Amino acid sequence: MKLLHKKTLITSTVALLALTIGAPSVASHRVILFNEKAMEKVLDMWPDFVIAVNNQARGVDDPGGRGIILQSPLRAHLNQLLREQPTPEQYGFGFKQLVSDYYHRAGMTTFGSRLNTKDQVTAYNYLLRKDGKLPIRFAYSFDLARQPMATVSAAAFYESMGSLWQTIESNPWLWMHGMSSEGDWDAPNRGCLGEDLPVKPGVDERQVKEILETCPDFNSATVQALMRGLRSGWRFAGVHGVGSKALRIFVEQLEEQMRRNPGLLTPEYVQDMRNGFAHGTLTGALPDVSEQLVKYNLYLPVNVRRSLAIEPTNIEQHYGEPGYAFLAPVKTLIDQGVQVVGEAEIVLPNPTTYLGLLDIHVNREIGDDGQVPAKAGEGTVYVADEGVDRVVALKMFTYRSAEFLYAESKVGSLEPGKYADFVVVENDYLSGPDSEIKNNKVIMTVQADETVYQDDAYKPEVTEARYSADSR
Repeated sequence: MKLLHKKTLITSTVALLALTIGAPSVASHRVILFNEKAMEKVLDMWPDFVIAVNNQARGVDDPGGRGIILQSPLRAHLNQLLREQPTPEQYGFGFKQLVSDYYHRAGMTTFGSRLNTKDQVTAYNYLLRKDGKLPIRFAYSFDLARQPMATVSAAAFYESMGSLWQTIESNPWLWMHGMSSEGDWDAPNRGCLGEDLPVKPGVDERQVKEILETCPDFNSATVQALMRGLRSGWRFAGVHGVGSKALRIFVEQLEEQMRRNPGLLTPEYVQDMRNGFAHGTLTGALPDVSEQLVKYNLYLPVNVRRSLAIEPTNIEQHYGEPGYAFLAPVKTLIDQGVQVVGEAEIVLPNPTTYLGLLDIHVNREIGDDGQVPAKAGEGTVYVADEGVDRVVALKMFTYRSAEFLYAESKVGSLEPGKYADFVVVENDYLSGPDSEIKNNKVIMTVQADETVYQDDAYKPEVTEARYSADSR
């Protein structure tokens, strides 16, 4: 495969031009063509841009002839670079508004995600200095794949800093819970399955296995940084673990780093790290892979909504009926002892968002628009046997999530000594038909003893608290 060079990035266009190419049976790509002035600006802000593009444009016979092949992380990062960045005060105000309008209305008081830019880190620490807290508890990983950092710096980034990951005890509002490198070397929507799942008759095997399936590429500088960080004691908390072969490869790499630093990476240390992945959309539940996940206490967040929204078409086109056994097999994974975490997302600005995600874990039903249908029976049910009961679903989004974020000592359940973070829902979650889970809604969210959201129609009755000597 030919590599991109600076000259192939320069065209006669007079402005930045974005096109979409691809066919229904293959993954589409974004192609961005730069003129000379735009290219100079990009390279000034991102000296390593050409190398980063070459790391991404895999499976293309002639990328130079088709422009620059950019997957979504680089596109998003380019947008970050080219627009004027807000001040820490402006960014902080926007974050507060986001949490108030979306997160608290959905009943969320703690979440974990990656940070894509240095401006986010600056803004959140500015809020900590100014307000003494954030609007929500936030466990973050600093994503190296999205930083405009030269290769020589990226390769040693984690290793040179020392292992800085923390738990919620370090700061109840903001703590770095690991490292991540999403998007520079794999894809969340195209599982790496290899020989575990053959293509169906009549499908071009090379097209699927060598181009469509995106397996981890450990030659990327940022991935090398991830491995060097792991070897130095860092926890990985945000890498795409999509596909049985991908998970198997990660275990192999983990074991390699353990061999290279046995004094630090003992089996006990590795188990206590709770290393983890992301998305799990087409993961599968092969016994040998699950056995390794259990052995090293690896956590597997699974986004069932996303899985059912994007993968059935992929399965039908390329693998046929056997592919459905790989479609977010949550119940089987849990039965095999895997630490499965409910992966959440804000997709709709209303207080039913997370109850909808609980619903889809139980009922496995998705609408044509890729969302949880308003009424049971209006969508399509996929692999109903992999649905879990409502108690298990709730634990996946509370206590199990808190474990993955290294925060279970303070959040995830209501117990003495933990923070009083809780939500009130309109109907009893533990009763009623499973088909009506989605029809429930959050009517009050309490965080750190403060009511941060309350439905206008909800008027709680305030009574004087009474305590006995035995209850203190």
